Amino acid sequence: MNNPFRYRPSERMRGLIWQLDGAIAADVRLSALFSEGKMLGILICDGGILLAYSGKRLAEADGVVLDGEFRTFVPPVFDVTVGYFREKEEEISSLSRMIALESDGERMRELKELRAAESVKLQEWTFEQYKVLNAKGECLNIAEVFALKGLVPPAASGDCAGPKLLQYAYLNGLHPQEMAEFWYGRSPAGPVRARGRCYPSCSWKCGPLLEFMLQGLELTDCRRAFGSPVILSEDEDMIMVEKPAGMPAVPGLDGLLSLEEWLRGRYGQEIYQVHRLDQDTSGVMVFARSRRVRSLLQRQFENRLVEKLYLALVDRLDAALPREGCISLPLAPDYEDKPRQKVDPVQGKPAETRYRVLEGRERMRLFDFFGVAPSDSIDAVEFRPLTGRTHQIRVHSAHASGLGAPICGDTLYGGIPAPRLCLHAASLSIQGIQ
Repeated sequence: MNNPFRYRPSERMRGLIWQLDGAIAADVRLSALFSEGKMLGILICDGGILLAYSGKRLAEADGVVLDGEFRTFVPPVFDVTVGYFREKEEEISSLSRMIALESDGERMRELKELRAAESVKLQEWTFEQYKVLNAKGECLNIAEVFALKGLVPPAASGDCAGPKLLQYAYLNGLHPQEMAEFWYGRSPAGPVRARGRCYPSCSWKCGPLLEFMLQGLELTDCRRAFGSPVILSEDEDMIMVEKPAGMPAVPGLDGLLSLEEWLRGRYGQEIYQVHRLDQDTSGVMVFARSRRVRSLLQRQFENRLVEKLYLALVDRLDAALPREGCISLPLAPDYEDKPRQKVDPVQGKPAETRYRVLEGRERMRLFDFFGVAPSDSIDAVEFRPLTGRTHQIRVHSAHASGLGAPICGDTLYGGIPAPRLCLHAASLSIQGIQ
């Protein structure tokens, strides 16, 4: 079974996604229901394929015609659209209507307190009804699953496509083999979502839940290191080194050997991180050999005195897009879906990236460098970030308001499958240390 938080869909899965996307588009009813944006999921099992959509059950969305056969969407883990939940929800809505009409301040306060208490009780009751299984046959309700991590479940936990698919498979004795979730409908203004693109399961609602539900399955992970670090230059102040894709820059919780640790094993403990590269990004990094030099170098990064150049392979750009220009989209962490970033005009920090589409030999050299077969459906792009936000180039490339073309191999932001994330920090220009 693939890891739903980090995967590259197989050829078979990509074919199923293409078929399901087309089937929904051909169904006037479903297309209208999902047009505002919906995450859908497919699970390949030993007994066939299962389909699901995220969110509460929609009576009008019972299934879809796929390859001439009507296939139903799997049911919710727990249906909150009928029964006790709906009755209590209507009572709470009634309290809201009473509050809106109330003119007495004291009575309004009492009604608001009652509404809050009833809402909490209903939420707690609901989470107790969502009972989920794992591959070992264990069963816990969602409140218990999140409590294992010292957390309280966020609203709508258990309603994403992933948990629905696994729950149905376990209940029916099916063995999960591969799962993928993809977007259908309009792209939202903030998070990176585009029709037909695959994205990892969300960390906020599905992180603890799927971690429990996947227990008992052997998971594959698409992470691997591509080569070893290469020392580019060194002196008494700093070390310039090329980090391979797949190697974390600094120590993390996954136990993988980081570049910082590798350098300390070679040069001793006097190695200090100055900046970062994403684990999946390869390229040039600089490490200081004293705290004084680290402070001086960090000041250069903060004052935008460091020139950075990145090279990437991306999905084919829209022909109407200028072949070079500047992307300016403010970025902020997507706290509901870490570690992803999103475009946020209100809370986001300014982020600017210059880009230039490469042609001819420059373009072909990138295909060779990343080990990707040349294709007319892929463009080669040079990026020069003027700011240094987390995932800046990846989001600016993938977002519909940026290039609208995810970087190849970007499993986080909807890139087409590739052997690795096709993003390389080609050069880093810093000023001399005095």
